[in-house]
Amino acid sequence: MLDSKQINIEKELFSRVAQVDEEAFNTLFHWYVPRLHTIVMKVTKLEGVAKDIIQEVFLYLWMDRESLAEIDVPQNWIFKIAYNRSYSWLARQVSRNQKYSEFKLQNPDEGDDNLENTVFLHETSRLIQEATSQLPEQARKIFQLSRETGLKAAEVADQLNISVQTVRNSLVRSVKFIKEYLTQHGVLLPALLILIIL
Repeated sequence: MLDSKQINIEKELFSRVAQVDEEAFNTLFHWYVPRLHTIVMKVTKLEGVAKDIIQEVFLYLWMDRESLAEIDVPQNWIFKIAYNRSYSWLARQVSRNQKYSEFKLQNPDEGDDNLENTVFLHETSRLIQEATSQLPEQARKIFQLSRETGLKAAEVADQLNISVQTVRNSLVRSVKFIKEYLTQHGVLLPALLILIIL
């Protein structure tokens, strides 16, 4: 049974995200990632795939933010998207084993429905790479080490022989620059998603 107080808190967060509130988006992200990770891993069994699917869920949430204020039970909405994405991924794997048509007969609504999100993700990823290439050399190294290899600030600092605070300051400036670059190209994205989009 869902707690009505929690539902109201999450509905308030959804309303704030609908009004382009990044802080509310970040709160939802940190609340849901551990729970989504558990359910997505049960279906996919692969860490990398689980990470990609969770990224897709939050990208979809952000892209569809204008309709969030109308969602009655945010948790159910988020979990449904995660399940749909997970089973769509599973369907693609089944397809490779020549069983996709049987799966589609049993699940006609699964898969093939997230082309727009995929196109948006690829275009956004391209713009992030474009913006990254315009960063000063040291800032670019820090951003790439942090984002592409998943190193923590202390590890990046150790590798580049600089202070942890220098790394953190550089990342903040880089994300701000990339966010502004995306905005100039018509893509409004929370800083958090900039850091996780591949």
